[in-house]
Amino acid sequence: MAPGPSIRYVNAVGQDGWVNGRANDGAFIPLCKYTKVNIAESKGGRTYFEVLDGGRRGAKLSMSDGNVSTYFGPNPPRKGAAKITVKYGRYVEGWYSTARKLSLNQQLASMAVEGVQADVTMNTNWGVGYYPLPAGTYNVGTPDAPHAGDMTNYYRAVAPSLIHDQVWFPIQFADKSRYVHVGNISDGCVTVISLEQWPKVCEALISHRSDDGAYVATLTVIGTPERAR
Repeated sequence: MAPGPSIRYVNAVGQDGWVNGRANDGAFIPLCKYTKVNIAESKGGRTYFEVLDGGRRGAKLSMSDGNVSTYFGPNPPRKGAAKITVKYGRYVEGWYSTARKLSLNQQLASMAVEGVQADVTMNTNWGVGYYPLPAGTYNVGTPDAPHAGDMTNYYRAVAPSLIHDQVWFPIQFADKSRYVHVGNISDGCVTVISLEQWPKVCEALISHRSDDGAYVATLTVIGTPERAR
């Protein structure tokens, strides 16, 4: 069923994976793709709306009328969480990152999500409190905020098709400091090292919502890492 005339979704975003609304105090508030909004009114060339889901739920923002027509649309996310499966593979010492020009010690794994395949690293930093996720099933939340571009932008030098690299998906585990994200270094995260696959992985995740709207996916980790600590 098509949404009512006042309900819209963020159907387009920038290269970083986000679009900004503006709060009454002038602050810019980032919204991720498929965020649901309720359009209140248009006046003075600006459209005013309320955010209905995600981390910014309840925020009352505005956007220029022209940007509303560009970034908002009628297409909702798919109902139900996406399914991510990660299967542990080899531990490789001296794995070379072309983007970082570093040799890294990687606990590798393979990922499958909604028909998209990618290679991932489950940990890179050893002996400082980080370790690969234990086998099990975890919820993966909606993106919380844009992560710093200087952590990932340089990967575009070796993967020109890379976009939406500032979209990180929080994994509901322990202190919730782990994410599904793109890159070559993992602090116990599910880090997608198949850089060219990230746009597909990101869309597969962001285009889904659990029934309560809190999650984009369930992550099932299978097997045992060759190096656990």
